[in-house]
Amino acid sequence: MLDILSLTILIHFTGGVENPFIFYFIFHTILTGMLLSKKESYFQAGIVSLLTIGLFMLEYLGIAPHHPVREFLSADLYKNPNYVFVVSFVFASTIFIATFFTVSVSERLRLKEKELKEANLKLLEKDRLKDEYVKMVSHDLKSPLASIQSLLEVLLGGFAGPVVDEKIKEILQRIYKKIEFLHHYTKDLLDLSRIRAEKHLNIQRFNIKDVIDTAVDIAMPKMGEKEIDLIVEIQDNLPAIEADKEQITYVFLNLIANAFKYTPSGGKVQVTVSQKNDTITAEVRDTGIGIPHEDMPRIFEEFFRAGNVAKTTKGTGLGLSLAKYVIERHDGKIMVESESGKGARFRFTLPIKRINISHI
Repeated sequence: MLDILSLTILIHFTGGVENPFIFYFIFHTILTGMLLSKKESYFQAGIVSLLTIGLFMLEYLGIAPHHPVREFLSADLYKNPNYVFVVSFVFASTIFIATFFTVSVSERLRLKEKELKEANLKLLEKDRLKDEYVKMVSHDLKSPLASIQSLLEVLLGGFAGPVVDEKIKEILQRIYKKIEFLHHYTKDLLDLSRIRAEKHLNIQRFNIKDVIDTAVDIAMPKMGEKEIDLIVEIQDNLPAIEADKEQITYVFLNLIANAFKYTPSGGKVQVTVSQKNDTITAEVRDTGIGIPHEDMPRIFEEFFRAGNVAKTTKGTGLGLSLAKYVIERHDGKIMVESESGKGARFRFTLPIKRINISHI
């Protein structure tokens, strides 16, 4: 309203009805139609029309002084009733027509926005139900698979008597490998559903070294019989961080286990953690098979596996996508540098203290 009053006064002192810049009021009309309700938009259009036409009439009747711009237009058009009427009519109709179109478009956009929000809420609910279903099915599958795996270990270990026939032993070993993969797959699906279903982070203060030690102990079986040099370097006097300990442990476990898995015997895996200002930077580097250049943009996608491992090693393609999800949920960033055949380096950052509590 202040803009409209200011522009009306400016028009008055620069020619009034003779000033063609009166149609600049249309910009106010368009903005009003975009930002305000339909009723308020038409009300403001009426205010604009009344102010400007009122100004024209006051000057025409001699009640308000006319301030001509002689260098621009010398004719005293403000005294011509036909001119004043035509300009007033065209101006008012332009304002109201512009308001009508702007309000119509804005209402349709608001309706579409509402529909999109409702559709998004439905999708979120469906996604939640899907996660719950996957979590339930994975949990139901995990227990019998673990039991079958244990029974096969008993048979292959000879605890139920020696397996004399080598062909039967080979078949049992193949079954064991398939069951092991299925057990690992259901575990990853369970982790995916569990982590995504948790609406609140279980924030606590802990030492990052304890998390790395736990992750290394759990990941050690991935090394198998390979001779891999593991180096852990943690900066001295590193402060405790505030994060979800279980989820950060999962990130380290996934990155270290992958490094063991894809690094051949005689290679090296290095874990380093350092502090810079209010941020912790962690890095897991290996001298393994690396990631092909063409697969780098998709390496954090769910269920995606690099082309150089998809056919040679078993995996679900869920670990890295979950690691990225966890880090970003903690307001951190994760990145990867790699070259096929020359190892990989995963680096992520985490704030030491929780400043943004929107996820908690």
